[in-house]
Amino acid sequence: MRSEAGFRGAVAAAAVGLLVAGCSAGGVPATQQTGTSTASVGTSTAVSATVSSGASGVSDGLVPAKDPWALATEYGLVSPDGEYVGPTDENGDPLLFEPIEGYGDFSDVDRFDVDTYETTRLVVACVNDHGFAVTLDPDGGVGFGSVASEQNQLAFAVVLACEHGLDIRGPAPLSTVQLEKMYAYMVALAGCLEAQGYSVADPPSLDAYMDSQGNWNPYDGLSVGLDDWVALNRACPQNPVGGYGAWEPGDPIVPMP
Repeated sequence: MRSEAGFRGAVAAAAVGLLVAGCSAGGVPATQQTGTSTASVGTSTAVSATVSSGASGVSDGLVPAKDPWALATEYGLVSPDGEYVGPTDENGDPLLFEPIEGYGDFSDVDRFDVDTYETTRLVVACVNDHGFAVTLDPDGGVGFGSVASEQNQLAFAVVLACEHGLDIRGPAPLSTVQLEKMYAYMVALAGCLEAQGYSVADPPSLDAYMDSQGNWNPYDGLSVGLDDWVALNRACPQNPVGGYGAWEPGDPIVPMP
């Protein structure tokens, strides 16, 4: 299960992106945030690239990457020094599938206004349809708790294909107006946490927040037991329900449905 340290600050840096993979009891070794400049994948037992439903429990319809390295670059899975940091097959080679379409199209939505929870729900539905019982985590990520550890790499590859099939726009520098809106939400989020009985550190100044490009989240430093984490994130979601396009400074924090 994800440790408390693994929770902290995860969403502040990805407030306008889609958190597509989280750690879980299944031992998933990957965290990939769409729109960030980095992706990190730990080590685990690699799995076969076989995708027939009889061999791996994955449904038909997955198309192996025609050019794995080109697709890895498109998916943001190549580090600045040229190292591949995505899911691998049993030989250690990139394990990627072409984007899976048909679950939504966000190409005409500004990335800042994308509803993280909506897009992740669509990713979860897509991955479920392709053979893995992943879930929507309360922090907006994809939970792998019901996925066998030896299938984590394969499941992660399907998550990536489902995510990129949504055609979410690439990241863009945050404007002053967008950073101010994010800051207002984080301040309101701090109030929500305090109303739940938690002590939250004083927020940075708006200028400091903007200088850091939004690197502050009132969840940082909270000591929250795993049993309370789900309820707290539902009551005080780390991204606005409906996306930043649906939230304005002064609006209340809307709990997750």
